[in-house]
Amino acid sequence: MKNILIIANGGREDAAFLRALARTHDYGLALDGGADNALSAGIMPDLALGDLDSISRAAKKKLGALRLLQIPRQDNTDFEKGLDFAAFLKPAAVSIACATGGRIDFTLGNFSSVFGYTKKTDIVFRGKGWRVYPLEAAAAPRKFACKKGGTVSLVPAGDCKEITLKNLKYPLKNAPLSTGRTAISNIALGENFGISLKKGRLLVIVYD
Repeated sequence: MKNILIIANGGREDAAFLRALARTHDYGLALDGGADNALSAGIMPDLALGDLDSISRAAKKKLGALRLLQIPRQDNTDFEKGLDFAAFLKPAAVSIACATGGRIDFTLGNFSSVFGYTKKTDIVFRGKGWRVYPLEAAAAPRKFACKKGGTVSLVPAGDCKEITLKNLKYPLKNAPLSTGRTAISNIALGENFGISLKKGRLLVIVYD
């Protein structure tokens, strides 16, 4: 499977944006009440899973039993259940929508949870006009697409070391970025930029 779109149960996204995003993915996975987010945008997910305590009756009826998978365990979140299922399918990439907004603990938890999966597949959070890439230390630098003039910010998830930035207005070379510090509002000089990270974890936030 090439790529999966996960639609979570956070704040609803622009319907046209979601439909366009769904058309670029091979498989649509809704997380519990995320099925209502998908259906309200005119998207029929291939599967809705979770403990199914927040999906509406109308969504259950529209999806039917064959598109519902109840996982009753309570020692992890529906978001983690969805990531586990996606990892099982071994996709090349996973896009996540509707995972922000609403309760701040859920939003922060979602950003934190993905770091256990980034070595298995490429993951990106997507919203209209923005993307968030979880980045872990690696031997090779990572290149990101971005419109020229787009805004790029880095938020560390723990202490980071030896960060090198290329093709951004404010470059870094083998620089640290410790917990509690951020590198906000850098500017892309072209249609891509590169980041090398030798130790730690970063959230790379792109507005374009």
